[in-house]
Amino acid sequence: MMFILRCAVLTLAAFGLAAIIASGTVGLTWCLRRGQLTSEGTAAARADTLLRLRLWPSIVAIVIGAFTAIGLWRFESSDAHEVIGWTLRGGATLGALVLATFATRLWRLHLETRSLLTTWLAGATPLPLGDLPGPPDLDVPAYRIETHFPVVAVVGVFRPTLVVDGSVLDACSPEELSAILAHEGGHIRRWDNLRRALFAATPDLLAWTSAGPALREAWREATEEAADDVAAATDGQMRNHLAGALIRVARTARESTSDASTTFRARRLPASALYRGGSVERRVRRLFEPPEPDRPAGRRWGLAAAISTLAVAFMLQQEIHTLMEVAISGLW
Repeated sequence: MMFILRCAVLTLAAFGLAAIIASGTVGLTWCLRRGQLTSEGTAAARADTLLRLRLWPSIVAIVIGAFTAIGLWRFESSDAHEVIGWTLRGGATLGALVLATFATRLWRLHLETRSLLTTWLAGATPLPLGDLPGPPDLDVPAYRIETHFPVVAVVGVFRPTLVVDGSVLDACSPEELSAILAHEGGHIRRWDNLRRALFAATPDLLAWTSAGPALREAWREATEEAADDVAAATDGQMRNHLAGALIRVARTARESTSDASTTFRARRLPASALYRGGSVERRVRRLFEPPEPDRPAGRRWGLAAAISTLAVAFMLQQEIHTLMEVAISGLW
């Protein structure tokens, strides 16, 4: 039992320390390259880059924690009776706190999403997508809802549901509705709800700093613009129709007697929404500008380097484990 407890504490400590170091690295990268990360390349490329950057601390911490656990299982003696010092206990406590926070956030997001969807669907009526002009490959349950805000959103990850407020259906032209459906279809194809949930519940320390919310907001803007680009690419006139739909929805939101609490919850939930409040000027301007040039991606080289590094680490795991034991001996 003591051997299992010691292995658990060391694994959590390795996870916590790795999370601190990787989170600090990402925070520094964000501060130094914020302008470049939020302006260069297509919206889809920016969204993917920001997602990888946000997930990096968690990936590093999980890999280091798993590597430590495997090393302890393979090379640690079950007869060892070393006393675990306060430094390692502190690191393990931090690691456990990060994991508990991750689980709590994920569960809270699930409950909030289910609660809001239940509220929306209480008085909803089915909305046959076949009767609306739009992309033929958008095959999800759809409902007309009546709220105090012009909601157009895809809710859910593995079983997405499309909800459209009646004010949007009544105000928009058939061409604008087609652009809206194409936009939401882009969110579904990119699995943006799953990405949004990971962003909100990622187990690292960035969520407790100013860099975490700033990264999430930049990713949210890039994701909406990427969905706009998906819609714009479906038809030569779709850019004009989508721009008109954004302006009309924003005007409808200003003219309605919006429920502030409903709007606030809609912004927080992992639902891909066409409009969340605020200005749409940037998105409308983008739709009338030439497409953004993409930048060369180094993802394959980065993935190959990571796999190679991990393979070498496992080949030298016994030596690394010995070095870790030496380092740990100074932390009692």
